[in-house]
Amino acid sequence: MSSLEKSTRLLKFPRWQKVLGFLLVVLVRCWPPCLADFCSSCGTASHPRSTRLQVGSRVNERIFATIVSMSDHDAQLIRIDPDWLLTANHRYLAYSPETGSTLERWDEYRHRFARNGISQGIQRDPASRDAFILVKSVGLLNRGTSNGYLYCGPGPTHRYPPCSLSQPAGDHPYSPGDEAYSYRKLADGWYAFSEGPS
Repeated sequence: MSSLEKSTRLLKFPRWQKVLGFLLVVLVRCWPPCLADFCSSCGTASHPRSTRLQVGSRVNERIFATIVSMSDHDAQLIRIDPDWLLTANHRYLAYSPETGSTLERWDEYRHRFARNGISQGIQRDPASRDAFILVKSVGLLNRGTSNGYLYCGPGPTHRYPPCSLSQPAGDHPYSPGDEAYSYRKLADGWYAFSEGPS
């Protein structure tokens, strides 16, 4: 069989046309939004205030208070993420009894996070017991923005600025060496909160 006959035979084969057509559709439909997301997360400009506070205008205090209360009992954990755990001394990418918690407890957190749209868990400040429930993060490292719900611990000092300020809402723009943040009070001790970039 000559090379011309082989080429003609491949072109007539309908699977190649289907695969090529499918790849073309995927490329045309998926590539521009992915590129736009990547470019927006790498930029240095801060996100508009309305974009940064899209975590909702009402907080379901019972659900989030339960998560905060659970983390009060796991005070040795500074960060409880669906995929990893952080103590003051170590980051655990898989479960370990050294975390001071059980795998069943971590699974309980994961279940509550997944059921309530919390993609990145909870971060606690050991000194003030402030809690940041991270609903969504966009971007990379210090160029990113994290959105979620902020619970103010008993204090008297706080890790997160809204807990120390007596304003119902605020927007602090980014400046070199100072992190940007936006917040809006939802209930006593609870804020919609957006942090970054830094």
